[in-house]
Amino acid sequence: MSDLALRLVRVNKSYPRFSLKDVSLELPRGYIMGLVGPNGAGKTTTIRLIMSLARPDSGSITVLGRQASDSDIELKRRIGYVSESHEFYEGVTAQWTVGFVSRLYPSWNEARFRSLARKYDIDVSKKIETLSKGTRAKLSMALALAHEPELLILDEPTSGLDPVVRREFLQDLMEFVQDGRRSVLFSTHITSDLERVADYITFLVDGMVVASGEREAILEEARTRNGNASIEDLLWTYAKKGGARDA
Repeated sequence: MSDLALRLVRVNKSYPRFSLKDVSLELPRGYIMGLVGPNGAGKTTTIRLIMSLARPDSGSITVLGRQASDSDIELKRRIGYVSESHEFYEGVTAQWTVGFVSRLYPSWNEARFRSLARKYDIDVSKKIETLSKGTRAKLSMALALAHEPELLILDEPTSGLDPVVRREFLQDLMEFVQDGRRSVLFSTHITSDLERVADYITFLVDGMVVASGEREAILEEARTRNGNASIEDLLWTYAKKGGARDA
């Protein structure tokens, strides 16, 4: 079994108005990585490539020791994915959605889902279209955790959540990786979330990785220049410099 949950090597992807350029990062098993950057930096594009929802123009992506592929159903079943949009079928109940999703995963743990639904205060009898953005986010997270994946990939998972639920979310992420085998990659604009739970951080600016590594090592190096440097300070500095790699 590979010691890395995730490895990207010089990944490129071009669109008419945006390019992801030579993105490389490594996430060891048993850890949480935060993916942070300004709007339009390439966070969602990177996640879509990892999930094989888009194909890179060049470079390699290895997930749980296997080459990422849109046809690898077994690999997809080992990943828990929460998109920023929290898209569900409308016109059905949350309970119908649970039943639909559970049939896709042989590892589905119904007791785990019920526990999370109670914890997040999700009324599964309600129709999807009546759920708030925050409740949709909680439902997405509960569904992702209930099939007991090895890797969680989350795109802005705490957006729209109140502070209490957001704190519970982050606590669940820390518990998720405690066995040393499971890992988390999550993108966020909320730097306080990174301060609380991220072991590793990757900064993306203008489609480029400007820094990636252990959170404390990155902060320690930054604090040789600014004794009070925070993740928010670093993000502001990198964004201001426009993705300069010598930032």
